[in-house]
Amino acid sequence: MNDTHAENMSLNELCEITVMSKDTIIEIVEHGIIEPQGREPESWQFDMHMLVTTRKAARLYRDLEIDWAGIAFAISLLDELEKLREEKKCLMIRLSRFENSSD
Repeated sequence: MNDTHAENMSLNELCEITVMSKDTIIEIVEHGIIEPQGREPESWQFDMHMLVTTRKAARLYRDLEIDWAGIAFAISLLDELEKLREEKKCLMIRLSRFENSSD
């Protein structure tokens, strides 16, 4: 068995880990918050990133009482913010190297 498969989980396993119902997970998928591999819920496979995102979505739903559409939007903004932070970090490293090489 390869490592990638070992990290994936089924719908039932995700429900068990997150203590969420199948209907809730299906609703999260329908809103595009997570995108499992597979065509039907019975064959869906979720990776660790989706587990983290599902937990984040559940916290937003529970703590802030945001609907799933709002959560999908908020998570997309948070993901974009994280990408921008990573890009900034890489650019700062490149700039630092450039400045050091011009000395």
